[in-house]
Amino acid sequence: MKNFSWKITGTGKINLILLHGWGINSKIWYYIVQELKIFFKIHLIDFPGFGKNKNLHPLHIDDIINLLHTYMPKNAIWIGWSIGGLIASQYALKYPMNILGIITVSSSPCFLSKKNWPGIKKNFLDILCKNLITNYYKTINNFLSYNTIHTLQSTQEINILKNILLSQPKPSLNTIKYGLNTLCTSDLCLQIRYIKKPFLRIYGNLDVLVPIKIAYILNNQCLYSSSIIINNASHLPFISHKKIFCLYLLKFVKKITD
Repeated sequence: MKNFSWKITGTGKINLILLHGWGINSKIWYYIVQELKIFFKIHLIDFPGFGKNKNLHPLHIDDIINLLHTYMPKNAIWIGWSIGGLIASQYALKYPMNILGIITVSSSPCFLSKKNWPGIKKNFLDILCKNLITNYYKTINNFLSYNTIHTLQSTQEINILKNILLSQPKPSLNTIKYGLNTLCTSDLCLQIRYIKKPFLRIYGNLDVLVPIKIAYILNNQCLYSSSIIINNASHLPFISHKKIFCLYLLKFVKKITD
């Protein structure tokens, strides 16, 4: 994909790759970039169909993995939020020698609720998809408000982030539907235990999209992984509790790079 582009910022030596979630572009990492740019060389990715790559056709998850493998540095720490965590996990499974470590945030190897697996009901995802299609900006605004109710940040900070995100062009209908399909069809529950690189999973204890039961299930299955649950955080712990989030992140990175 010749026209694929991304933003690089920061003065650190360690490559940090940030992957966003469904329906939102890389601007969601605005405050994390401000906190971490002195420590890392940050690669801000917009998936095809979003942000800087809005005019590119959305891709199947396997094609996204191959695209990232083509362009991203091979000695990086990968951080994926929500569906971005699913993509980072699949990348780590396919190209384990190309990463230093992986951090997933408010993510799951399988987002859909199934027998013996906590997750999201399909009808809830269908409603969310419909809302994104029919009233994108209102849906994003409500999502940000709901998931930062218990924020440790100022109202002004949250409003600044809202203005940044709501000023971005909305993704196409096709892009939103591609994301829904990925959420509904991807299942790494059996494979994720085979990630043998340093692997940190961060959750919010109030998250209704990724129940914290998932953290406990994976604690027993993923021998190379550990989990952190941030109290009073929902699906956006890196926004609502950014200082705590960054402390955990930096501690993890120090451990695997010293």
